[in-house]
Amino acid sequence: MSFVRVPIKGWSKCVYEAASFESNPEYCAAKLLDADSSVIWWLRNDPVRLRIPSPAGFLEPDFLYSKTINGRQVIAVLEVKGEHLWNGPGSVARIKAAGAKAWARAIAEAKVDPEWHFHEVLGQDVESSHTLASMLDKAVLSFKGM
Repeated sequence: MSFVRVPIKGWSKCVYEAASFESNPEYCAAKLLDADSSVIWWLRNDPVRLRIPSPAGFLEPDFLYSKTINGRQVIAVLEVKGEHLWNGPGSVARIKAAGAKAWARAIAEAKVDPEWHFHEVLGQDVESSHTLASMLDKAVLSFKGM
């Protein structure tokens, strides 16, 4: 059964009434975000509200979410990427992810509150994760603040 681009309701922490997804890994990531006790809210960046510049064009991340870490609020950007798009050191996906990581680092260096994080996780790693923490531990590229 395919649910690609079908709005799905019933989330407890999503800021929208319904969210649609482009892949099963994105749907799995949403379920992990919704189930995590430290997550305050999450949203699917659809329609696109956040575009992060990079040398290869804009990264339009799949998710934004807010969570509490050690009593502090953090805003995080999550991109779920198919393995076939991540291959090769000069792939567009890698260039865009590096740009997003640099963007998050620049925000951290500016001492903006709340702190911002960035995570790029491959689809297969999302699908094999049972918790948000285990998924983020498998990120191929991350920035977790200063």
